[in-house]
Amino acid sequence: MTMGATTSPTIDDRFENLLISPERVFEMLGKRRVGEVSFEQSEQGDARRLLLNVEKIAIENKRLQEKTEASYLESVSHQLHEVLLGEFTEQLSATDELVQTVLNLPENIGELLDALAVKACSVSKLEPIAATMPWLYDELIVIVNTPQFRRKDSRGRIIIVETLRTALSFLGIENLRTLIPSLILKRAMPQITDPHPLIKQKLTQYATGVALTAKRIASISGGSRNEAYTLGVLSNLGRCAVTRLYFKLFDKIQLHLLQECQKDKEQKRHEALLKIVPSANHLIAMQQEFADAVSADILEWMHLKRLPIASAMRACANKTPAERGTLCKALYQSRTYTQIRMLHQLKLVEMKDVKPLFNEQKFPNGALEKLKTIDIFTLPLVKNEENH
Repeated sequence: MTMGATTSPTIDDRFENLLISPERVFEMLGKRRVGEVSFEQSEQGDARRLLLNVEKIAIENKRLQEKTEASYLESVSHQLHEVLLGEFTEQLSATDELVQTVLNLPENIGELLDALAVKACSVSKLEPIAATMPWLYDELIVIVNTPQFRRKDSRGRIIIVETLRTALSFLGIENLRTLIPSLILKRAMPQITDPHPLIKQKLTQYATGVALTAKRIASISGGSRNEAYTLGVLSNLGRCAVTRLYFKLFDKIQLHLLQECQKDKEQKRHEALLKIVPSANHLIAMQQEFADAVSADILEWMHLKRLPIASAMRACANKTPAERGTLCKALYQSRTYTQIRMLHQLKLVEMKDVKPLFNEQKFPNGALEKLKTIDIFTLPLVKNEENH
């Protein structure tokens, strides 16, 4: 499919825009309005060029003329994002601060994941680690008291669970291996992303899809299902960090520049700054440039001893070709499959676009047929009756 003299946006570009807003993809694939610039000429293209030359972030505003309000706004936005990018890359390199301050995750998060990964994992081993994380207690208590896990005593009265030990016991280790990585991601997930409110919802759907697809692929190819699932979930920590940091820095730098304008009595620039909102195009470009490397940094920072997923994430970040049956290959395959399935839900992709990507990924025999039959967007939790 072509758009005039322009090639259709790639599956990757469609998906990255879908994570921000489905409307963006509909516009990309539809007929352009009179005067609308092509996809390649858009601000997103400019943002990518800026990011690909991070070391050369000199002012490149030659092309921006201040003849109209639109061009002036673009110029001011460009300047704001140049300042933002400098701080952004600096903060990304401080992984400890990024994990604990930006993502709000504790320093012993790796210890919790290691405890879950051991075959002999038990409630008594999990409880002292989980007890150091009040947010995790809150999440588990809510879940264990839902109708799905609710239990009754001998008199038929509903048992209200209030202690961490009981919650862990009622949920069961297998459910916890599914739940806890997902709750870690939920903790890290960006909360307020106006004017793009769907980011959290779409990213949660994507992470769940990648994780459950990777788990199924691992079971077919003989790999570790738990390792594949956990990598699938946590591979999105970089996306969470990039998104949170972008919105945080945008607000901070916009406020700083507004204060400068007030001090210097620059009314025109002040009015322009007030009109500028966080840019989906810059965010997409930052995700594509940095997210996987940040995920790898975070997993290495966790110093996982029983859950060997950091090296696979680093290989993925480096775009290293992966052999069949490896964790890295399972991640590549599950990402491709989940992206296409999410696009297909909204009829944003055609089979002729899909087949070459599936062929390139070389899925295990029978995997695509089995994946069609499962819900990859809902955690498969089951009621644990061991202690009933």
